[in-house]
Amino acid sequence: MVRSSSWHRISNFLRKYRKFPHSSFKTKWNETLKQKSAMEELKHGLFVSNSSSIENDGVIRTLITSFQLHNCEPTPQAYRFVIKTLTKTSQLENMRSVLNHLEISEKFDTPESIFKDVIFAYGFSGRIEEAIEVFFKIPNFRCVPSAYTLNALLLVLVRKRKSLKMVPEILLKASRMGVRLEELTFRILIDALCRIGEVDYATELVKYMSDDCFIVDPRLYTRLLSSVCKHKDSLFFDIIGYMEELRKTRFTPDLRDYTAVMRFLVEGGRGKEVVSVLNQMKCDRIEPDIVCYTIILQGVIADEDYSKADKLFDELLLLGLTPDVYTYNVYINGLCKQNDIKGAIKMMSSMEKLGSEPNVVTYNILIKALVKAGDMSRAKTLWKEMETNGVDRNSHTYDIMINAFIEEDEVVCAHGLLEEAFKRKLVIKSSRAEDVICRLCEKGLMDEAVELIAHLV
Repeated sequence: MVRSSSWHRISNFLRKYRKFPHSSFKTKWNETLKQKSAMEELKHGLFVSNSSSIENDGVIRTLITSFQLHNCEPTPQAYRFVIKTLTKTSQLENMRSVLNHLEISEKFDTPESIFKDVIFAYGFSGRIEEAIEVFFKIPNFRCVPSAYTLNALLLVLVRKRKSLKMVPEILLKASRMGVRLEELTFRILIDALCRIGEVDYATELVKYMSDDCFIVDPRLYTRLLSSVCKHKDSLFFDIIGYMEELRKTRFTPDLRDYTAVMRFLVEGGRGKEVVSVLNQMKCDRIEPDIVCYTIILQGVIADEDYSKADKLFDELLLLGLTPDVYTYNVYINGLCKQNDIKGAIKMMSSMEKLGSEPNVVTYNILIKALVKAGDMSRAKTLWKEMETNGVDRNSHTYDIMINAFIEEDEVVCAHGLLEEAFKRKLVIKSSRAEDVICRLCEKGLMDEAVELIAHLV
C-alpha cells in the first residue's frame, strides 16, 4: 500500500518530467509563429490594397482576415503597423475605422505608443482637432494616458501660434485625467515660448520647475538667454540683472552664456557693462576665450575707451591667447578711430608675421582710414596689395575707392572702378553710381554716362 504523501511526490514527478506536458499546439513558440505568419499575410494584403483603390473598411477587413487565416487574434504590433502604413501612404481617412475597431472589438490593453503614432499622423498633416480627440479618448482603449502621449500632442500643437493657444486648456484637462507633467513637457513648452518671443512666460515656467524640484536641464537656461538676446531691446534691457535672477534658480552660466550676454551688450552700445561681465566671469573661474576678448574690445572701442582697449589687448596676450583676424580687425579699427594709421598699418604687418593673414575687412578698414586722412597715394598702394596678396575686393572696397575718387574729382578713375565692379557682378549702391553719372555729365563725358546708365538698366 502506497502512502498518500509518497503518491503526491510521484504525481508531481510525473507531471514535471512526462514527455508531453502540454499540447504542442498551445505552446508559446507556436503562437508566435502563427502571429508572424499572420503579419506577413497582413503586409502582403496591405501592399496589394495600396496598389489599387482601397475601401474605407478595406484595411480592417485585411487585418482581420490575415489573422483569421492563421487562427490567431490581431496583436498591438499589427495595429501599429497598419497605422504607420496609413500614415506613409497618406490614407488618414481610413484611420478612424481602424481606431473604432481597436476600441470596440479588441480586448488587450492598447500600448500608449500606438496613440503617439496616431497623434503625430494627424498633427503633422494639419488635422489638429483629430489629434486632440484621440488623446482624450485614450482611456476608452484600455490604456492610461501619461506625459508620453501628452508630450506628443504638445509637439504637434506648438508648431503654430494658432494651435499653441489651445495648450493651457489641454494641460488643464490632462491634469484632470491624472496626467503628471514631466521635465520634457516643460522643455517643449519653454522652447515654443522662446521661439515666438514670449520670453517672460518661458522664464516663469523655468522658475516653476526649479521651485517644484524638477531637474532643470542647463540647456534650457542657454535657450532662455539666447531668446532674451534675440527678442529684448539691447539698449535698455537689464540682461545682467536677468542673469542674476536666473542664478537664484540654481543656474550656473558657462562660457557660451557669458559670450551671448557680452554680444547683446555690445549691440546696445554698452561697452562699460561688458567689462563688468568679464570680471564676473573671472570670479566664476571661467576662462574667457579669444571670442570673448574680441567682443569686449569691440565694446570698449565703440565707447572710445582706447586706453582700456590697449590694456585688454595686452591682457589677452599675457594669458597666452592667440588673436585671430577678427580680433586684429577690431583692434586696428580702434587705432584708425584714434587717427593712428601708422600704428594700424604696423599692426597689420605684425599679424602677418604671427601667421594671421589680413582679410578684405582688414584692408577695407585701413583704406577707408587713409582716404579719410587724405592719403590717396597710400590707399592706392593698399588697393594694389590686395590683388598681390590674393585678397578679393568686395562691394564695400569698391564703394570706398569710388567715393574717394569722386571726392578727389577723378571721375574717370571712379568710372573705371564702377565698370570693373559691374563686370565682377558686385552690387554697388545706386546712389554711388548716380554720383558717377552726374560727374561724367558735368565733365561732358556723355557717351560714358549713357553707357553707364545702360549698365544700370
